Amino acid sequence: MDLHQSDDLRAFLVSLFGNQANNWPMSEGIFNLTFELVSESGQCSGAMSVVPRPLPYGKAPFKWMSKELRGMFLRDLKENKEQYVTCPKTAAYRMAHQFHMAAQGIGT
Repeated sequence: MDLHQSDDLRAFLVSLFGNQANNWPMSEGIFNLTFELVSESGQCSGAMSVVPRPLPYGKAPFKWMSKELRGMFLRDLKENKEQYVTCPKTAAYRMAHQFHMAAQGIGT
């Protein structure tokens, strides 16, 4: 991994884990865990795109539902599908121990 790739990876990990990630070596093990985290959070974001938005008070439920279904379909079709912030944060929380171990060279 070159210097620019390491810097990009470090910036991403700091956004999830905070400043402690600045002290982690940007190794293949850390990269592999990051790849797993992003893959898992992408599945979460895909699922989030089909969750209906809240029904506003006073709206007709059937009209609202048809609008929501149309919106779900269109969100799913977007080319540059962005991930919901909660998805990578949740995956990072769940995988924090693995990242700490990999940063210490254990299990990589």
